[in-house]
Order: sequence, then C-alpha cells, then structure tokens
Amino acid sequence: MRSSRHLHLIVAATLFAACGGAEDENNIYPPTGPEPTPWVNKQPVIQVASPGELAVGDVLTVLGQNFVDAQHGRVLIALKGTYFDDEGGTSAVDLQATPQVKNSGKLTWEMLPNIVFDKTGDHLGKFVGNLIVLNQGNDGSQQFSAPLPITIQVKPSLIPRMARPTGTSCGSVVADTLENLPMAFTVEAVGLRPASKDNPLTFYWTFLAEQWKVAFNYGTLDPSSVTPKKGAIQIEDVVESGRTSSVADGGSRNFLLKVGSDILGTSSLKELKTGVIAEQGNNMPITVNVAAVDSTGKSAKLSLRVVIHRKADMTYDGTSQIAERFPPVMVSDCIPGGDIGRDVSYHESSSESRSRSLSFSWNANLGVNVAPIPSNPFMMGINFSVGFGMNIHEQVSSDRSKSLALNGHILPGQYAAFYRQTTKVYRIAKLMGFTECGQSFHLGDAILTDWLYTPDMASGPTCTPPSKLPPAQKFID
Repeated sequence: MRSSRHLHLIVAATLFAACGGAEDENNIYPPTGPEPTPWVNKQPVIQVASPGELAVGDVLTVLGQNFVDAQHGRVLIALKGTYFDDEGGTSAVDLQATPQVKNSGKLTWEMLPNIVFDKTGDHLGKFVGNLIVLNQGNDGSQQFSAPLPITIQVKPSLIPRMARPTGTSCGSVVADTLENLPMAFTVEAVGLRPASKDNPLTFYWTFLAEQWKVAFNYGTLDPSSVTPKKGAIQIEDVVESGRTSSVADGGSRNFLLKVGSDILGTSSLKELKTGVIAEQGNNMPITVNVAAVDSTGKSAKLSLRVVIHRKADMTYDGTSQIAERFPPVMVSDCIPGGDIGRDVSYHESSSESRSRSLSFSWNANLGVNVAPIPSNPFMMGINFSVGFGMNIHEQVSSDRSKSLALNGHILPGQYAAFYRQTTKVYRIAKLMGFTECGQSFHLGDAILTDWLYTPDMASGPTCTPPSKLPPAQKFID
C-alpha cells in the first residue's frame, strides 16, 4: 500500500447549502436523510396482450403496470379457459408460466416447447379465456390482476422434437449445453400439408458460422474450404414422406447446401457442433433457425435458442459483504469558515492504493466424480474480470474513486476538515458447473476482495472537528 496526502481546496465567497458525508458509489453506506419508503406489493394491471395469433416459439407481449421486479419478487401469468382444436375437440386450459419481466410495464412469454394449450401439444386451434398476472412478493404477499379476456389463434408451427447433444441420455430438447459438442435436431411441421413424392415438404435449416462448427463431406474438397467463417449457412431438406426433418453431426443423409446466395450442391453433414465461447465471455447464446414450406406455399418457422456454457461458469448479481471498516483518516488541514462562511470542494488526486485479490470457497458437498475441481481454479477457463465487471488484478486507488468528489459549505465562525474512510468489501460470485445436458450445480464461490473509499466533511465550532464516518470495525475475520 502506498499513502500520501494530496488534495485541492477551492474556496469561494458564494454561499450554498452544506453537504455532509458523500454516499459511496457502491451503496455500502446508506444515504443521509429520511428512511426510504417501504416497498409495497401493488396490484398488477393488464392493459393489452398481443398478438392474437401465435406459432410455437412466438412471443406474447403483455403491457400494463406494477409488474414486480426481481429484487422484490417474481411475476407469474395464468391462462385459463378452453382450447378448441382443429379436429372439433375441446379441452380445459389452466396454464401457469413464468414470463420475462422487461420492466414494470412489460412482460413477454414464449410459447414453447409445443402447442401448450392442446392436451397432445400438436393440434392447431383457438384458445378462448382469460389472462391473469400474479405479483408474488418475497415477503409472502400476493397480488392478482383483474382478468383480461383473450383469444389466441394458433398458427402453423414447427415443433422441436429433438435438440440435444448426440449420443447422450439428455431430454429431447435442451436449452443449455456445453461448447464444442456434436448436436442433433428434429422438428415436426403441424398445420402444413404432409409430404408426398408429388407434393414434397421443404425445410430450410440456417446456422450462423460465428456460433456453430459446420462442415460437409463435399467430394474431394477440404470441407473448411467451402464453409464460411461468417454469416449464414443454409441446409435445404426436401422431404417426400411425413412431416419431420432432422439434421445431425456426422449424418449420412444428403442435403442441398447454400452459403450466402451461392448453391454449392448436395452434401452430407460431416460436423455440426456448438461453437467455442470467446475468451472474453463465460457463456454464449446461439440460435438454430428453421423454416418449412409445403406444396401449397403455406409456411411455418421456428427459432430455437440454446445457451452454451463452459464446464464451469460464474454468475455475479452484485452481492457484496463489508469485511472491515478502517478508521477515518483526516486528509486536509482544519479550514476556518471566516466571518461570512465559505464553500469548499475536495478533489483527491493521489492518496491511497490497494490491490484486489481473488479467493475461492468450494462446495464441500460435491464429490469428485460429480465436479472435479482443478488445483488451479484459473484453469477452469472462467474470465473472472468479465464476470465481476471489473479488472480483478487492478490496483484500487482513491484518486480514481467517483465518491471522493465532495462539496460543502462552512458556516461563519465554524471550522471544517475532510476525512476519508477505507472499507474492505468481499464481492461474492457463484461458480456453477454444467453438464452436456444443461444441468447446473453449485461448485462454490469466487470471492473478490475489493476496496471502497468514502469521504466526509466534518464541521464544528472548534478546530479540528471530529468525523461523522462510522468507527473502525471488523465484520468478517
């Protein structure tokens, strides 16, 4: 640690309101003033839900008011009513789902993995009923919206029947998996004309080269010579029987290959693997886009999202704990207010620097067969600086702390002095392990030791006035 005193005091004759200790930029110290208003779980209000037509994979958007944020609870939606399928059957619907909360006035819900209103999941039809939003507070409170009458027509759709790594016992459709794994996909078209030799059904699979490893058995050519490094790679599958299409790593079936606007001819897939996460990231969402067109021109489309992870990943939600507060240090001379008072500003240019450091706490309940932990945690491939949102190897200097810009007013006949307090903080991130099937488990915690600096302008009738900053205290040994 290096320490020195260097400050600039700007004295002016202008009068303005006095300012006490500044709030820390990381909210470790609460602001002065009245207590914040306690949170109240308000009744959610639905104004509109649209569109009135959905295919599998499409998004229903709900606009309204008072949707609870993640800090205070969670939001659920309920769809209750009747589904009238295209074969004349009816079934009662009592569906509850967790939407994405975009903000206090917007929710989105994606209809997956099939036609959720239908008891078999694969019949087109129409849902008629009510939409209700529930605010479920962390304090145990519940608030229901008034029901909104809603009708949803289900359009021709592609239903994902398989989306998983090959040769695994994973469930049929996974939403999370690992990087650089061979994959297999199957979709089924509903609401389109079934394929026959005279009336084929054509599927168009699209993969982005930036997200996938795709290679082809293309005659005597090196597959990498015809596979682009960027942009869309499209595989055309003409089906002459049934209503399903499949693509898989190492498959033997031939497809029509198109790169950009160029048709390269027919080829079988040599490789279809998830991509590799960039060095500066810890996970990466990728997509598979597929469309189908029947002989009448009727079409359906689907965009499947898969998040790929390293075998170990980290999540940091801003959680931190105060480990220790050090004694306040006086960093200025005693400043008189004089006969008319004066305004002062404190700007620190160089005073104290400490190093961040990273430590680990492992989950003792995990066996080595479940999650082998390397002796060097940095070998897990996690980018801890990206995960924490700051350079974990950086020196933390008080002269670069935003909170150390402080203005104040000294009353006539009073004295003032500036103080600075250093606080040690532990920032805690969860280390998660992932399997190829997307299952996650808690490996342990990554603990970043960080440093915060808080200023205070003390004032009083004598020189030197004492600081109002809290006394030194150790919270965690």
